[in-house]
Amino acid sequence: MSDCVQEEEIDYEEVYRRGGHNCGDEDFALFKCPFCNRVYMIEYEVDTVYLDGRDLSKRCSVFNSSFNCLGCGRQIPNDHPWIGKKAAADFQVTREQLARSDWAWCVPH
Repeated sequence: MSDCVQEEEIDYEEVYRRGGHNCGDEDFALFKCPFCNRVYMIEYEVDTVYLDGRDLSKRCSVFNSSFNCLGCGRQIPNDHPWIGKKAAADFQVTREQLARSDWAWCVPH
């Protein structure tokens, strides 16, 4: 088993309970800033990044774009996939990183 959190591990019911509904056909995954390791969640059906694990109303669209990391201020590079099998290791979230983040609640222990 990989040390990285897989998208199928995300508890959708808990995401919805906390206000994570987006457009009705949500597909969630986690990724991190490759510079400072701040964790984010993306709903990749409509390219929406959830910026704050404590407040799911804080989000931004990343359709054909990127955003500046709230942790370090650097732009998240969008020249490589952030999620999925082709995502670089720099973007993958380990269980330890998840446990230290505001997103720890989204994957059952």
